Amino acid sequence: MIVLALLSALGAFALLALASDRHRHRWPGGAVAWRRRGGWALVALTFATAFAAWGPVYGAIGAVGLLMLGAGVSFLALNLTQR
Repeated sequence: MIVLALLSALGAFALLALASDRHRHRWPGGAVAWRRRGGWALVALTFATAFAAWGPVYGAIGAVGLLMLGAGVSFLALNLTQR
C-alpha cells in the first residue's frame, strides 16, 4: 500500500508539472486538461492509500510527506535534464 502511495505521488507531480506552461512541450500530444485532472486524481489516490496504510492521523502526515518527495523528484527531474 505504501509503495502504491509513493508511486501515485510521483505520478501526480509528474503529470501536474507536465501540465504547466514551462514543461508541456516535453510530452507532445494530448490535452493539458487531462494531465491536470489526472494529477489531481493521483493526489487523491495518494491520500486514500496512505490513509489505508497508516490510518487517518499518520496517513495524512505520510501522504503530505510522500507528496513533498514526489514534488522534489519531479522538480529535479524536469529542471536538471535536457529540454
